[in-house]
Amino acid sequence: MDICKKQLRKLYAMNFLGNISIAGAAWVLLLVSCGYSIIDIGILETVFHLVSLTAEIPSGVFADVFGRKKSLLLSCVCSVISAVTRILWIGSFAGVAVSIGFNALSYNFASGSDSAIAYDTLKENNKQDDYDRYISTQTMIYRISNGAATLAAGVAVMLGNTKAHIISIILAVIQILVAVTLKENKVISDNADKEFTTRVKETVGESFSFLKGNRKVTGLIFRNALIGGIDVLLLFFLQAKLPMTGIPDWVLGPLLFAMSLGGIIGAVLSVKVRNWPFRRIFMMCLAVVTAGFFANFTGVAWIMTAGGFMAAFADDLIQIRADVELNALVPSEQRATLISVNSWCFSFVMIFMSPLAGFLFSL
Repeated sequence: MDICKKQLRKLYAMNFLGNISIAGAAWVLLLVSCGYSIIDIGILETVFHLVSLTAEIPSGVFADVFGRKKSLLLSCVCSVISAVTRILWIGSFAGVAVSIGFNALSYNFASGSDSAIAYDTLKENNKQDDYDRYISTQTMIYRISNGAATLAAGVAVMLGNTKAHIISIILAVIQILVAVTLKENKVISDNADKEFTTRVKETVGESFSFLKGNRKVTGLIFRNALIGGIDVLLLFFLQAKLPMTGIPDWVLGPLLFAMSLGGIIGAVLSVKVRNWPFRRIFMMCLAVVTAGFFANFTGVAWIMTAGGFMAAFADDLIQIRADVELNALVPSEQRATLISVNSWCFSFVMIFMSPLAGFLFSL
């Protein structure tokens, strides 16, 4: 097996390990079972995005300056700290907020880094056209692993907060062992001899110059963030809203898993619409995710599940197309930073949407 395939398979493994955690998939249920309200959860989701808003771009700069491999390792370490904190301070709102903050940092150090290390690995081997298939596969792995973890949501509640997060710690440690074996991108090693301040100035300056002069990229980023924000909030709060419809506890996991299948179909179809203009993809996905959002207010479990399915479908389809287009446009030297700007915009949108969603879903 060539180095390129080995590298991508390790990234697939890290994606699977990072999303199979039952504590991560059922974090809303775990907090509800510990006495937290939907409004509390909306505020904690806001904390997550406040931290992300602050750390997202610096984490991308870190990845482009010090290395994408080191950034992924830091992501795993933050996951461990988040789980340990949740175990120790579950009874304290402030403690949970700290745990959520480290969870956000874990997301920050991974976002941008995983995409950048994959794209530049393929580019170094003249296989960048394969990135479309790679990101589609990664999205399916995410949905399947996260869906499987969500399917076991009831198990997480039965195990309780402590045991569920111990499993998360074990998975994060395995991730660290995989990340250690990754091969750093050539673009990072080629610039290793430059002074730290020079590398930071070049990365930051050239990244923002690129964004300032490229309206296509900025429009693509904001459209993707809007669709993703609606989907994420809908799927989070459906964990708390579906039990209120009177369904048996054992049905919740299968319904949440069924929603995740929408993302898998979106990932598969994203390749089929690769030649569509991005504007057309955005308008279609906006209509689908909006319909999914309003389905939540019917109070009928199967319609709400269909709404979650639709939202996941729209989110993954547009996210893959945005990711592919963005990576094709940005320079390798600032790839992680510019991909992080994409995640930063998502957090910016979520800062405003999370409290509003907490209020709407509590009605």
